[in-house]
Amino acid sequence: MAGIDERKVLTKLVEYLRESLSYEIWHWKNYVLRAKELFPRRPEIDLIICRKEKDAKVPPLFAAEVKYIRSTKTGRVSPSYYSGLDEALALLILGFDKVMLIHLVEEKVLSMVFLDYAKLLSGTIKSLKLPLGYRVYALTLSGDLYIYRTIRLGTGNTYNLEDLWVTPPPNPLLKGNSSLGEIVRRNRRALVNTLGIKDVHPY
Repeated sequence: MAGIDERKVLTKLVEYLRESLSYEIWHWKNYVLRAKELFPRRPEIDLIICRKEKDAKVPPLFAAEVKYIRSTKTGRVSPSYYSGLDEALALLILGFDKVMLIHLVEEKVLSMVFLDYAKLLSGTIKSLKLPLGYRVYALTLSGDLYIYRTIRLGTGNTYNLEDLWVTPPPNPLLKGNSSLGEIVRRNRRALVNTLGIKDVHPY
């Protein structure tokens, strides 16, 4: 697993989401937003998704910070339960409707090491009511790359990863009356213009 390119993992995730979602999507991977109005300038976003209706790109507009967690070539792994949390929260400033943190974890690493980290992160997001969603998937490589929602533990039991998922709430910064809210709404306008989104509910 250590030799798999992260771009290949992200491509596989998009294919998986296309199959599992009940609607058609547009998507952008490793996208660098270039707009003079944006603050901060030129942010890079792992994954952007919106609905596809006929030939139009329409809200809601999702952004995801995606972290690929696996063992190194030497077999070592040093996971962090908050891996990607800061980047995911920063995406709220850009004016996306909803933001998610996604962990794609090598199955052995997930079952032996990272599952407890994922539980802690999921619980933290829920307890603090952080305005972002969370998903964790298992990755296996057997001739091809596969994504799973359940894993087999050392005890022989299975664990449903969906129990750790957190549904992303609406971005609260889009409706704030503070100077921060003004920045976020300005970013939102630049965002939809740059991506060509048909914003049916402009802020």
